[in-house]
Amino acid sequence: MNAAHRNAALAAQAKRDFDPDYFDPDKASAVPTKNFFVSMLTRDITLIDAVIDFVDNSIDGTMRLAEGSGVDYSKHSVSIDMDGEKFTITDNGGGIPRWGAQKFSLKMGRELDDERDQDIDTIGMHGIGMKRAMFKMGREATIRTLHAGDAYEVPITSEWLDGKSWELPIIDLAAGSFTEAGTTIQVGKLYEFAASRFANVGFLARLREALSEYFTVFLGRGLTILVNGRRIDAAEVGVLVSKGSNGPAPFVFKKEMDGVVVSMAIGLNWNYGLQFDEDEVIDFESPRSAPSAGWTIICNGRAVIFGDKSPLTGWGNGIPLYSYRFSTITGIVEFQSKRAEKLPLATTKRALDITSDIWIQTFNRMLTGIKIWIGYANDMRNFPGSDLRDKWNGAESMPLRLAVDSVATRRGAVLPDGSIEYNPLQEGVVPSPPEKTPCSERIVFSRPVNEVRDISNALFDSAEERPGIVGEACFEIMLEKIQKGEDCEKEHKS
Repeated sequence: MNAAHRNAALAAQAKRDFDPDYFDPDKASAVPTKNFFVSMLTRDITLIDAVIDFVDNSIDGTMRLAEGSGVDYSKHSVSIDMDGEKFTITDNGGGIPRWGAQKFSLKMGRELDDERDQDIDTIGMHGIGMKRAMFKMGREATIRTLHAGDAYEVPITSEWLDGKSWELPIIDLAAGSFTEAGTTIQVGKLYEFAASRFANVGFLARLREALSEYFTVFLGRGLTILVNGRRIDAAEVGVLVSKGSNGPAPFVFKKEMDGVVVSMAIGLNWNYGLQFDEDEVIDFESPRSAPSAGWTIICNGRAVIFGDKSPLTGWGNGIPLYSYRFSTITGIVEFQSKRAEKLPLATTKRALDITSDIWIQTFNRMLTGIKIWIGYANDMRNFPGSDLRDKWNGAESMPLRLAVDSVATRRGAVLPDGSIEYNPLQEGVVPSPPEKTPCSERIVFSRPVNEVRDISNALFDSAEERPGIVGEACFEIMLEKIQKGEDCEKEHKS
């Protein structure tokens, strides 16, 4: 081939590679359109899901920075700011290496030979989270990052979104424009629905709650998340574990199954704790039902389901439907794996794949554990708190991993294959009803305050006695009359 033919071939190859309007008459095009990606990727997620995707991306960055070893989350932060004009998220997770932006980070999907993140506990599987989040919110975005002294930005414009080329420019920046290594993503030209919600107080409250629940594990390890300058606190979720080997303890299970470590604890809710009122009846129907009651499902540190009380986690499936009677029962399950595709996760990251084998196997253990504490709640529902105080004396609320480790020290908890299973009912450590009050009934009624105070003053020479004490005294007076054989019915009619 002479030089002229070679140059012509190279020019034709360049046209095929870089001209979006070029097509080979001998081939059919199967190139996807941006409009398809934008509309389909964002269809099944909410704005809150999009924000969670961004924060997830930041946490993955901190894990990559640590190269799979332990991360000190107290040194890392994620700051989110939003209003009706723009959305901005900034982290100090080490930034995006330039080669990552060139080859992986901005692609619409993950290549089959992409072996990144094999040493970190992420939940990203498809390589769409950050892009999906941006396109859910608006039509323009800028990614600014500093990694290992290399600073650059990648702008995504409306013109690019409407065009056919998939390539994005990388523009060098001065490293001095950053205070520390990390990434800032700003989304502009917000869609109308996003702009209105970002300026809505109710939406911000729901977002803070979702971040508090979903990232409770990382927040508990020290990660800082700010939304419009306000710090997010971890949503507490734990179970009570007594000290020693003979006190009450949760049902505990831990085992590796097909590359996934499954950990579980189901017991009493931390929120109820040991603050029993002397006159309070533990009827498990208190309106103080904790948000964490029910089941919390964690996948690689993300609480994808928090305090679920629906048939999804077994309520009504061979056990009663959830009611306030069970508001002290809390179950926690964690799935941990280096292979995110093995986790029982849906693509939205806030839903479960209940058809996965790992979920089906775990679900049966969940039912075994929860039946123990449903029985306990039924047995204890009519007994005063003062009768139960000693049963839980010294118990401490513990997060899942600490609860499992604590119970694993008990005799017989660790099985020969190294797995852990502890059934408190079989071990005889589930508290039984107090023998001195084998049967009781709760009486609840309301009367005007002035009448209660009048009776209190008549019985106790004080109008400030507690209503429960006043009511009990009235009951005792009437009971004494009945037991003496007095004609209470006649007296009442007169």
